Amino acid sequence: AIFLVGGTAAGEKCTALVLSGGGSKGSYEAGVLWGLYYGTDQKEDYQYDVVTGVSAGAINAGVIAIYGPGEEEAMLDYLSFNWQNISSSSVFKQWKPLGVVTGLFEKSGIFDTSALTESLNESLAPFDVKRKMMVACVDASSGSYHLFNETTSSLVKSVVSSASIPFAFPTTVWKEDEGDDIVCMDGGTVWNVNMVSAVERCREQVDSDSDITVDIVFTKSYKLSNKTHLDNALANFFRFRDIKTYTKDLADIYKFMRAFPEVNFRHLVMPDEPLFGTGINTINFDNATSTFPMQMQGREDGARAVNET
Repeated sequence: AIFLVGGTAAGEKCTALVLSGGGSKGSYEAGVLWGLYYGTDQKEDYQYDVVTGVSAGAINAGVIAIYGPGEEEAMLDYLSFNWQNISSSSVFKQWKPLGVVTGLFEKSGIFDTSALTESLNESLAPFDVKRKMMVACVDASSGSYHLFNETTSSLVKSVVSSASIPFAFPTTVWKEDEGDDIVCMDGGTVWNVNMVSAVERCREQVDSDSDITVDIVFTKSYKLSNKTHLDNALANFFRFRDIKTYTKDLADIYKFMRAFPEVNFRHLVMPDEPLFGTGINTINFDNATSTFPMQMQGREDGARAVNET
């Protein structure tokens, strides 16, 4: 890809978007962005200069980044189209020859995500990057939080790296000419919401934190879906993950808000009701039962957030 991110003179305003992880709940984020934009008459206020994403949020950040500020309608159409045409088979498949058994004992994840790479090569790779973006993974070798920006050699690989959900999906390896290789697992392993990079990238183009506005879309709810079956180990693992990470992620959000007291944190949009994509359904990408309903709920929540501002 070619990088066409324009420079902005210091002293101007900067608006950043922060997208959390959440597997299939990335469809909720797409809906929220639709609701925010079409729910206001002040559409220029939602032309983001910077976007950061983790895991599913990184996938959305990749799509957003191939459109420049001012191309929101086309971006939202493409983002919505991608989520309405996704399926589990376009994200992962069983390993050969023994499926989950092969994944458990011979691979770093129980499912093969080569399908996700193929899908993103079709939807992202042909396009230029037009705005600042940051996605993150965790280096399993060192435990460090590793960042990729719009100049990274492979947009697709950086996005897949951020979405390498531990246990379920395999790690993504970056070969280094010097030093140890970077072995990426899901960025949400450490921080599921990367607010720090959003502020730091905005600081490149403004004189004061008071000129920075940040919107956060968080996919987790304090309510748990009762539709999640807990009759197998994988389902129990994802339920554990939902319960444990909700409190931690929300604490991180408020901690980072306190760390940047002059930044205008405009919206923190999160579902009031449990999303279908909780528990084992984190990796259920069926459009009819999972991603489409969550996208529609996101549109409602986004429009409501604008009206409550």
